[in-house]
Amino acid sequence: MFKFKSIYSVVAVAAALAVFSPAAQAKVFSIPAEDAIATINAPDAWEPNETDKGVEMNSPDRGIYIDVEAVRADDITGAVAETVKLLASQGLVLDQSSQKTSDSERDGLKMHDFLYDGKDKDGPTNFAITLVETSDPGAYLMLTFWGSDEALKANGKTLGEITQSVQLTKH
Repeated sequence: MFKFKSIYSVVAVAAALAVFSPAAQAKVFSIPAEDAIATINAPDAWEPNETDKGVEMNSPDRGIYIDVEAVRADDITGAVAETVKLLASQGLVLDQSSQKTSDSERDGLKMHDFLYDGKDKDGPTNFAITLVETSDPGAYLMLTFWGSDEALKANGKTLGEITQSVQLTKH
């Protein structure tokens, strides 16, 4: 299984593994819809679904799931713990002993990454939770990702395009 430093490294590896991806129409979503802190382009083929806090989508083969949302939290650890609990309630198993954390800065944005190995109904999978700081204290853009190595290979180029399309409107 691949070991990633952030959701951005998930995307970098996936994009490097993918050679071809069909061109797709995409819709721009504001996250959240009211008083947005970010925007993202979501391909129609990924059947994006607007949620109260952002947008969620699945790759056409259902091998990759992405949720991008605005979250408020007093601390980063609390935001991640809440997300891990939500994933567990949906039947996803994260191997807590595999957790890798890192803090980084990219293009002036401070990011906090939490990576896990785990499994879902289809078998072994990679999980990544990345929180991006905004200019509003306690407000974060959170990207939650999971998918198998095979799904990363199959959907890498499009996954890279989606992640690269994220733009903070408040930072």
